[in-house]
Amino acid sequence: MSEPVLLEVRERRGRFGRAVKWVFLGFQAAMILSLLGTCALVAPFLANADPEVALGAGMFGAAATAFLWLAWPVGTALLGLLVLLTRGRKRLIPAPSLPDAARNGPA
Repeated sequence: MSEPVLLEVRERRGRFGRAVKWVFLGFQAAMILSLLGTCALVAPFLANADPEVALGAGMFGAAATAFLWLAWPVGTALLGLLVLLTRGRKRLIPAPSLPDAARNGPA
């Protein structure tokens, strides 16, 4: 008789693992909304008649965008590592046995 076929499965994440995953997803959403919000906030001031206001808005927009473009990959890497480390354990389980009719195919 041959050896039983083993399936590799993962257990569910624990409570902390699920919380880390939701924080990761929330961080991604917050970064997207922050970038879009910065654009929406700065855009009206860029068309201002006063050149100093327009220049200040452009400088603020550039600085805010640069910070977000730096924080996004750093935060993603750190939180992504935590998401990977909080996965469920790997388990090897025997494959369920099939009845003879299913194993041999249709008649």
